Amino acid sequence: MNKKNFPIFISLLIVSLFFTVVFYYGYISLKHNNEKFMSYNFYDAEIDGDLTADNIKKLKEIDEIKLVGKVSTKPESAKYKNDLIAINFQDQDINKMREFSDLVYGRFAKKDGEIVLSKNIVNKNKLKLGDKINIDFGNRIVDDEVIDADSTLMDKESYQIIDHKEYEIVGVYEDIYNKYSGISYGLTTKNDIKAAKVYLKFNNFEDTYKRIDELQNEVNRKLGKSSNIVLNPELVERYGVEYDFPHNILANSTIIFAVLGSIALFVFFTKNIFLVWELRKIKELSMYKSIGTTDLQIYLLLLKEGIFLSFLPIILGHFLGYGVILKLFRFLQYSQGTGKFVSNYFSPILSILVIFITFLIVALSIMKPAKKISKISIIDGIKGNLDFYKDKKRKKNNIWRELKINNIQSIKSQRYVSSVGIIIISVIIIIMGMIKYQADYRYFYDGYNILVEYDSKKEKVPKLLNQIKEEIPNQGAYISREKYVQVKNNLEFSKEFKDAGLDEILTKKMEKMGSDYLDGALLVLEEKDFKTLGGKKGDFILYNMTQKDPFEPISKAQKIPFFNNPAKIKIKFGDNYENEIRISKTISNLGKFEHRTMPNEVKILTDFDTFYRIMEVSNDAKSTNYSYDLHMAVNKEETNDVKSYIEKFLREEISANDKFNISTEQDIKADNEKEQKSFEKLIASIGVIIFLLNVTNGYSSINLSLMNRKKEIGSLYSCGMDTNELKNLYQKEFIIEQLKSFVLAILISILVMFVISKFSASFTLKNLLIYYDYKMFLGFSLIVYGIDFLIYYFSLKRILNKPTIELIRVI
Repeated sequence: MNKKNFPIFISLLIVSLFFTVVFYYGYISLKHNNEKFMSYNFYDAEIDGDLTADNIKKLKEIDEIKLVGKVSTKPESAKYKNDLIAINFQDQDINKMREFSDLVYGRFAKKDGEIVLSKNIVNKNKLKLGDKINIDFGNRIVDDEVIDADSTLMDKESYQIIDHKEYEIVGVYEDIYNKYSGISYGLTTKNDIKAAKVYLKFNNFEDTYKRIDELQNEVNRKLGKSSNIVLNPELVERYGVEYDFPHNILANSTIIFAVLGSIALFVFFTKNIFLVWELRKIKELSMYKSIGTTDLQIYLLLLKEGIFLSFLPIILGHFLGYGVILKLFRFLQYSQGTGKFVSNYFSPILSILVIFITFLIVALSIMKPAKKISKISIIDGIKGNLDFYKDKKRKKNNIWRELKINNIQSIKSQRYVSSVGIIIISVIIIIMGMIKYQADYRYFYDGYNILVEYDSKKEKVPKLLNQIKEEIPNQGAYISREKYVQVKNNLEFSKEFKDAGLDEILTKKMEKMGSDYLDGALLVLEEKDFKTLGGKKGDFILYNMTQKDPFEPISKAQKIPFFNNPAKIKIKFGDNYENEIRISKTISNLGKFEHRTMPNEVKILTDFDTFYRIMEVSNDAKSTNYSYDLHMAVNKEETNDVKSYIEKFLREEISANDKFNISTEQDIKADNEKEQKSFEKLIASIGVIIFLLNVTNGYSSINLSLMNRKKEIGSLYSCGMDTNELKNLYQKEFIIEQLKSFVLAILISILVMFVISKFSASFTLKNLLIYYDYKMFLGFSLIVYGIDFLIYYFSLKRILNKPTIELIRVI
């Protein structure tokens, strides 16, 4: 490879690598999220009622319905050696619906005698696909009572074998239940599933959504009874079927503009490099023009040579980028402990698209310089007289000022090249600041480093949690339960809230959302803890504080009164329950019961007996989804020992059909930071790519500018100006332009932050400025401008070392 073409090689390799990394990161992330979403939302609708095999056969006769499948609602207890298994059942239509699932490898059971097992039991017993194993079916017994198949493993339970069956392992599934349950997972098929849900898959979800009423009538007619079709609400939202076509197009417009913007950006970065390459061929091109070759023919000739020159770095950059992204996602797969991240990493269509876009950038980068070269006359081209700026020259008393004005376009080009690179780095730093802000915004540490979440369907505080609280030395502990509620927005706001202008902001937000209800939470405490806040059984206490600045991180936010001491509040939850409750007291401090409270969230406190009474009246079945939470503060050094002790204690004493989970402050922090750090690494990598492109583009731009001014330098040199004087004058001019470039980058960065703050509902200019990493910006700027100065210094020195006659006469 010609060393003069090295800047092209490096630049195009980086461009190809950049687009490969970004496109594949987006593609794999999107595919992962889609597959994860579809693994839980594999059905289009659910149909209620007990349906017979004949009913299902009739449903399949309806044109809109593609598949009708059944899934068991209650797993059966089974055992392999000493491992308990909760076995679920699904039919063949469900197998087809579940194109995406948490299968690590293998397939679903297609016939009786085949089974899928969770990864933990397969690894523990060193099993593999094709192995045949005997599984014992039966009942789990505790105190002479049969407990659920998925209940947490207890030391005091026994197992009663009723039947056994041989199965062939045909698939391995990700672990389903949490590690504290001690239960493995099994999935097989059965022709007659008794307790089951019936799911539907349509030929076209969007078309069916538009005529759901007609389908409902047809289903009722076919079955001869009323069976309600309930569309999957997650799919309704995902497909945007409730919105019109323009809305859905606008929702994806960001991606389109981002791709077009990236293409324009890299054309800007590479056009100067190709201009230098084309200028080296100016004499050859002028000769072609002298024999009648058109501008189009010259462009096609340059395009052909440019593509040939670009082929190797583009292909190499693509493979290198794919290797980088593959390593990144395999690292994420390993760090998150998942056996399968997405079904397939490689996409031939995406690779073709990336390579096409990169070659498109080459074509566009060659086009603009080719237009410039076409303006050079044949004689000047053959002689090597380059002057792209044919504006009328202006005279000044100061010769240096005159030269500067007459070369302003060339000088500005250097300024803007440096500015654009620094601005892009700055935007990346802004994005990293936004990521950090969002992590800080939601983070809240309540002072308790152990959290035990205990799931129980009983309307009674688990005595085990109180035993743990009493037996383990701690600096503070309490038991709570929290339930989401909605609060009618018909309350008078406080004076402080109004003075801060928050009432108008909240009103506009709710009008935009089309809702009359605020988000709220019912925080339930034990009676003795509730009394410390001044409440008694049957009371409701309002925590009447909210953030003065809704955009400030929750843990640092200044609080102000929310409402003007309301006497009554109307709440609603579940499907139909709505009631007005009397507020006995308002408080401004939760004390040791401090919880994360989001801006404009209404927090209401009560005791457990009152909570149970409300649940009974409301008949809210979803109330069982809210765990009993034990918050405990222990010595930091003892956290892991306490966690292990609690796990052992609960496993020995836990009630039948109950479940639990234990997390520490370190666990929560690690989970929150894992995804943030991986994204920050990707952004930093893009920053390095932009930095390298900026250096290569700076090299080409500086050399192009000096090449354009060679005759000027030679003329000044021939008039007797000293070499050192010329060097100092040109270097001073360059430094001034770089300072202007730096100021321009700062101003545009602030403008970008301002625009983000105006169009985003989550960020303010103040927070964007606070979370901006100024040290990183200054560090990148010093390196970029330092390298640019060194390039300019040595390029100018090389020119000044040439004979005067050579500078005046040739390129």
